[in-house]
Amino acid sequence: MTSYLFHPLTTFLAGAILSLVVLGLILKSSADPNHSEDLVEAYQKAMTEAGEQGPAPGTPEEEAALATFTSFLKNVGNKEYVEKNTAKAYAPEAYLDDTIVTHYGPEEIKKYFLSTAETMTGFEVQILDKARSGPDHYIRWEMIFSAPKLGGGTPIHSVGMSQVRFAKDGKVAFHQDFWDSGKNIYAQIPIVAGFISIIRNRMK
Repeated sequence: MTSYLFHPLTTFLAGAILSLVVLGLILKSSADPNHSEDLVEAYQKAMTEAGEQGPAPGTPEEEAALATFTSFLKNVGNKEYVEKNTAKAYAPEAYLDDTIVTHYGPEEIKKYFLSTAETMTGFEVQILDKARSGPDHYIRWEMIFSAPKLGGGTPIHSVGMSQVRFAKDGKVAFHQDFWDSGKNIYAQIPIVAGFISIIRNRMK
């Protein structure tokens, strides 16, 4: 019996199980409480604060605002473009939530996109469709990007949509993205991807 207890394989398995238990406890203790209601309230508050003063439907001003925003989306991976054009695209009190982080104002938004571009070796966005409902514009897109730390550096394909409200001058006052960042970002990170796969399998 003693030989089994101290067998290298038994010791290894016991250590692996103990490590997983400890890791589970650490993850559980560091997990954020459920703030989903707060997040929805913040989203609704940001929409209200953005107002409904954007360019009127069918006007050249609306067309110009959409062109500026979609051009910015297409060039988010270009550091020089981001540096020069963020303040031209986003209003001083702009709100941005891309499902990963929330930022306010062109300076914060610029720093975020610059740091994101720094991690990427390839980036492309195609605008698939645009629609308007009241003060809101919905821009559907496909994004293809590559980053050495995600998916082994192979291209990652994703589809999503941006909800945008423009300020009176045509700059973006409100920008909320809708896309699966869990599948396309976190699920591409080693180890984290394994935990996400386990959770998804348990929900089937």
